[in-house]
Amino acid sequence: MSGLSLESVLLEYGASEVSAMDVYSDIFQLGYGFIQTEGEPGGLHKANPIILGSFGGHYDSDGKLVGDRRRRRILLEDTFEETLAEFRDANWAITNGLTYWGRANTADAQSKMCAMIFDLDGQDDGTLTAFLYNCRSDYPVYPEPNYIILSGHNVHLYYVLEEPADLYPNTKSLLKDMKYHLTDRMWNKYTSREWEHPQHQGINQGFRVIGGKTKDGGTVRAFRVNTHPFSLEELNDFLPPEQQVDLSKKWRETRYTLEQAKERFPEWYEKVIVNGGRADGSWDAKEDLYNWWLRKIRAGATFSHRYFCLMALAIYAVKCGITDRERVKADMDSLVPFLDSVDTEHPFGNDHEVENALECLDLRYKKFPIKDLERISGIAIPKNKRNYRKQPQHMEYLNGLRKMRRDVLGENEYENSGRPKGSGEKRELIRSYAREHPDANHSDIAKALGVSRSTVIKWLRDWKCDTDGLPDGAWYEGGHIHVDMTEPKAD
Repeated sequence: MSGLSLESVLLEYGASEVSAMDVYSDIFQLGYGFIQTEGEPGGLHKANPIILGSFGGHYDSDGKLVGDRRRRRILLEDTFEETLAEFRDANWAITNGLTYWGRANTADAQSKMCAMIFDLDGQDDGTLTAFLYNCRSDYPVYPEPNYIILSGHNVHLYYVLEEPADLYPNTKSLLKDMKYHLTDRMWNKYTSREWEHPQHQGINQGFRVIGGKTKDGGTVRAFRVNTHPFSLEELNDFLPPEQQVDLSKKWRETRYTLEQAKERFPEWYEKVIVNGGRADGSWDAKEDLYNWWLRKIRAGATFSHRYFCLMALAIYAVKCGITDRERVKADMDSLVPFLDSVDTEHPFGNDHEVENALECLDLRYKKFPIKDLERISGIAIPKNKRNYRKQPQHMEYLNGLRKMRRDVLGENEYENSGRPKGSGEKRELIRSYAREHPDANHSDIAKALGVSRSTVIKWLRDWKCDTDGLPDGAWYEGGHIHVDMTEPKAD
């Protein structure tokens, strides 16, 4: 459906076309000192939006953009319009409703969410009419956006927050859940021709900048629909009670030095600092998992999930300890021809999708839940089979079997048949035992396997990550313990 038809629907509902600066001034409170100006001294605790774009290059015989240069810029208050104009002629340019510390729009650099933004694909005049009607009915199904952005065959829905949300780890999780549930309400058989394939996007998702180019070479246009900004509570109220997130948890960050942590969290200090364990609560997986996901994409990627399959590939790379950005990018590029073939009328294209997906090659995504990867990618991920037992019950069951084999049958699975143990064998022996005896400490493992404690520490360092002994929501980084503490409720 043409943009002209979508425009007609918006105008019929009283929307008015506005400029890019109208929208971004509203979101980032330009003119009020909310974000930094060029040359502003540090120490004022301000962060800024980031813009990313592709310039130059040429399209090869397959219609793929090659040889382009990527630029990333901080959007500053006093040069915002100038920088935005610089990116309007880019092959593509993206930004979002978040501010970041520094120059990178990565998960660990997120500061505040100023607007929650959604994609709604599969639009024609009928579906957009249905969407707007449901916003304004006596019993609205979802909130009416402040701005609707026309970007090719889909629309972007902008919800401006009256008070930007601080993005501490727990808050990010709450906002992600809220966005997922609201997405499910917006994407239905009346509001999208692709309603069976909703796009569940994280809060870090980038969107084509207003005034920039659409995928088909048009111009991204903005329309103001609603002038009332939203609180998180108002957005949350559009969800049924069982899906509402617990916004009573307002989180702030505090820090402890290692000396303070030694006093406050002795168990954690012993395991992580003294014994050399890692501290992010995750486990390293084998590269086989990454290669398995490459095969899964080729076998099962669908039209509405193509970008998210690449995003999941970057996350699996992190989970498997693969940090070579060029390697992951090359793998993503190799998938583009197949992703194009999924829907030849709407080719995937080799533009900002790959670059945006690569932003997830970030250690903060190491603990990204498997259930969310399955949901956003549309690809089933089989679970480890425990015959419906909880992990502690399953481990107790396995340990009982091993004890019976050892005591009754005389078997010893850790016996090395008289051969000297090489470093590789010791590593696998130690890690296997540690995996199967999660409560065993380094000394227990050393005694059970007949190896030195230092050898156990050597092979478990950078393998098992432990946050035991820390409060919920805590993490270790930069020589400090970071803890999210619940703020007292207002009277």
